[in-house]
Amino acid sequence: MIIKDYDPRDRERLYAIMCASLDESYEVEMLYYFHVQWPDGQLVACDFTGMPIGLISTLKENTDHARIMMFAVDEGYRSIGVGSGLLIRLKRVAMMQGIRRISLEVRPSNTRAINLYKHHGFITSEMLRSYYNDGGDAVRMVLANQLNI
Repeated sequence: MIIKDYDPRDRERLYAIMCASLDESYEVEMLYYFHVQWPDGQLVACDFTGMPIGLISTLKENTDHARIMMFAVDEGYRSIGVGSGLLIRLKRVAMMQGIRRISLEVRPSNTRAINLYKHHGFITSEMLRSYYNDGGDAVRMVLANQLNI
């Protein structure tokens, strides 16, 4: 697996991964929007042939806070370290740019993702009622110490 910066030529494949993996619906243009907002926060995992198999899309909220907006891994590549690789790379990018806090929202029922985030040092900071478009709740998680890579 390799991790690279977002390349607009991968847009359709990444959008397919997003649609299959995320239960919130996003327009394909969101990939471009996030890329324009913070290019360094858009990371793509690829298999050995260069085919995208996952992505993490992050926005810089301010000079020391970034927020993960989308995180998806192709179902056939889960539980083999793709998500961990993307998180580790994002943490390094953030640390190098002086970002001291990363946050995200995840459904409480998504225990697989929650366990991954906890494994990488995220802690639950609050419950957000009716956060998602379908009225579902979210858990906000934060990583406050970027030195724990």
